Amino acid sequence: MKKICVLFLIGILMSSCSDDDKECIDCALFDPAFPDLYIRLVDETGINIIENGTIDPKDITVEGNFSNPNFYYMPPNEYVEPDADIRVYDNTLLLYIPRASAFEYTLHLNDSTAIVLEFEADYTEIPCNISYYNTTQLIYNNQNIESELGASNTLTFLAEIEL
Repeated sequence: MKKICVLFLIGILMSSCSDDDKECIDCALFDPAFPDLYIRLVDETGINIIENGTIDPKDITVEGNFSNPNFYYMPPNEYVEPDADIRVYDNTLLLYIPRASAFEYTLHLNDSTAIVLEFEADYTEIPCNISYYNTTQLIYNNQNIESELGASNTLTFLAEIEL
């Protein structure tokens, strides 16, 4: 009887790892990281125009060639050390990444200034039937704008747009 119980338990344990989920990830506990897309707006001298007050983030509106384009203004974090790595995101715009391999944002900075940003993204699938698009390229004024973070951080795209 003990052998039958042991075989039964082994059978349950073996069946808990299906072929679809080879890594045996508990999807209820899986908390994956998702990509982010940050834009920093600067003048010709490299000064952040939101930080210096030239543009008020409350006046910025966005349009996109997809449904529900949106952004979030990333204000300076007053609780972070002045030289912390996370300060690179102060006074930036966090843009929503749609489920598309190519998309476009039009940022209306005020009544007279609008900029068009064209993006490309790669489709990525991860365990637990989760997928997302990750920004790989940004075109502004017919120029390719590289991420400031380079290849070291593939889930975060941070670009500086000179106006």
